[in-house]
Amino acid sequence: MTKKPVIIRPKAKLWFEDGKGQAIFGEGVADLLAAIDKYKSISAASKHTGMSYRYALHRVSLSEKHLERKLVKRFKGGKAGGGAELTVAGEKMLKQYRKIQRSIEKFLETFQRASEQWR
Repeated sequence: MTKKPVIIRPKAKLWFEDGKGQAIFGEGVADLLAAIDKYKSISAASKHTGMSYRYALHRVSLSEKHLERKLVKRFKGGKAGGGAELTVAGEKMLKQYRKIQRSIEKFLETFQRASEQWR
């Protein structure tokens, strides 16, 4: 009887926790911040990421509360309309998250190549 090769695909999720072990920043917030940076609007970013506006605002506000830093600068509506942009802290958090995420992905690719030798 011939055994089928075992295919192993490592996966990992990244999130940041506070000192109490509570998740404060992860893929959802990172994707939301990236969309806010691109569209300059929480409303447009929430639509792009598939979140309701209320939930997107809640996620940003919760991360800001735990980090004790503003991540997004909001502009009220009016004739010119409202808008949003990342603060320096928001840009740094997103950049750091993506940098760590890329490092993890590179590690997993290396592991994947090594596991192919086990077949």
